[in-house]
Amino acid sequence: MFCEENHTYYWSGDYLRNCYHITALFSVPMSVLLFYCIFYKTPKRMESMKPALINLQFWTTNLDFVLTIFSCPYIFFPSASGRPLGILSDYISVKWQSYYGQLSVMYIGVALIMLYENRQSQIMTITFKLSKKRTRIIYYAANYIALSIIVLPFYMTETNQSELIEMVLDRIPCPSVEFFDNSTYVLLRGDEKIPFFSITISTSLVVFQTLFFVLHSLYHLTMIKNHKVSKNTKEMQKKYLVCVTTQFSIPLLVIIFPICYSLYSDRFNYYNQAYNNNAMLMMATHGFFSSFSALYIYKHYRDFCLQLIFRKKNRRISVTTTNRMSLASITG
Repeated sequence: MFCEENHTYYWSGDYLRNCYHITALFSVPMSVLLFYCIFYKTPKRMESMKPALINLQFWTTNLDFVLTIFSCPYIFFPSASGRPLGILSDYISVKWQSYYGQLSVMYIGVALIMLYENRQSQIMTITFKLSKKRTRIIYYAANYIALSIIVLPFYMTETNQSELIEMVLDRIPCPSVEFFDNSTYVLLRGDEKIPFFSITISTSLVVFQTLFFVLHSLYHLTMIKNHKVSKNTKEMQKKYLVCVTTQFSIPLLVIIFPICYSLYSDRFNYYNQAYNNNAMLMMATHGFFSSFSALYIYKHYRDFCLQLIFRKKNRRISVTTTNRMSLASITG
């Protein structure tokens, strides 16, 4: 039985669901604006980045929808258990929603690889690169398929949920009332080998490729000299590499706190559902900050947004002035 004295509104599923949806009201329009900028405001010198930017924004927006609309995960840290609060709760099992959620995060990693690979392929001194469109398609298709397969075995394993729920209750004697809902699902017992290897291999696959393209690019931009490549060209390539890194780093900083909190909760066996809910809400703002960082970092996107804001402001001022002049002429 749950401890009623601890069950405040901030512990509730209603609080978390409502806040998820409010987050979506901000993140979705921001995503739409960024999509528009990528399609219609990308300058010619950034044309090669366009497919990579679209791919990254697609998977970022997808994760936004998973977190704030479709699944709306309600997590019971320090255990690896939870229940969905989103619109898919009655149609898709928790296990497969979790599978797609994990894939969505991994696919953002592949999108990041694509961005760095794009920057690497534009450096003239590099000969080892994906130069053909067909090769690039096969390479990224292999990445997506490999990640989908690597994390699949864990979700194919049948588990005794009654036994796992009892184990969670031993660890969290007084969970919120939502824990006792039939949709609550325990993903991990804590000593499984398959999920450990799945996460380690899939994460290593993404990190290794990302580091390769980043370090290879940096090496050629800083260490290799070529008289055929102008200093301005190198500086521009460095600038775009920094832009890509900054675009990734800003939303990463946002999700560091929820990750650290979950690790702290697990290490010290600490349970506070209000903190759990707010940690997940912070995680759900990843898409908003990812879109915002791209709109701010790339000059053409930033200029368009500023024009959009000030054009409306100037139009409002113009209408107000016209109305006042009309009123003055009538009353005068």
